[in-house]
This record gives sequence, structure tokens and C-alpha cells, in this order.
Amino acid sequence: MLEHLRVLVVDDEPDLCEIVKRVLSRAGADVLTASGLAGAERACVEHPAAIDLAITDLKLNDGSGVQVAEVVREHCPDALIMYMSGLPYFDASVVELGPDASVIAKPFRATELVDMVQVALIRAGRVAP
Repeated sequence: MLEHLRVLVVDDEPDLCEIVKRVLSRAGADVLTASGLAGAERACVEHPAAIDLAITDLKLNDGSGVQVAEVVREHCPDALIMYMSGLPYFDASVVELGPDASVIAKPFRATELVDMVQVALIRAGRVAP
């Protein structure tokens, strides 16, 4: 389903990172995890140009999902970005995400996550519908 896809998952909740990693790995993706902005920066340096998709929380202890997106795109310009948020509403930071941003609300089911990733890949023309 998601074979040949390298995903970076960024969240300051280690349990959530592990759950997302398990779900996407079962769907065939190669998944890296990071616990915040600094971890995302390390992952990008250690795996240059190898990230196809970054899934990041909007709010991190050491930064924001928007900052993670900037770092990922600096190292992997073609990477897609998907945001996660546990907020009941999306605050002003969403305005910076742009009209094509993919946002998944936490909590989410495993099937929702895989579906959202597939939709993002289809919208970007990376896979056929």
C-alpha cells in the first residue's frame, strides 16, 4: 500500500510516534520518528533527501509543525507535509499552512491515518487514484 515511502513522524508524545510508526509500517512504509523540532532536524541531516512525507504535530515543546515543515523541505524539497492536531479548533498557525495542507485531527483511527496519507499522495500526483 505505502511501499517505498519514507515517512518522518514528529510528535513530543513518544507513544503516539510509536503508534503511527506501527500503523504506517504495517502499510509498507519505512518510518522514522522524532520527538520534536530538534529531533526532526537530526533525522533530516542523517537521512538527507530521503524523506517523502513528514507527519508532524502542529504544537511541539520545542517549536511548531510549521518549523518542522521548513526544516524538512530544506533537506528534502519534494517531501509532502501532513499536520496532526489535538486542538478542538485550529489556531492562527494554520493560516501559515496553505490551502493544500493536509491536517488530521487527533485522536484518529489507524484506517483514517492510512487513508489520509494515501489521499495526500494522490493529491500530490505521487500515486494513481
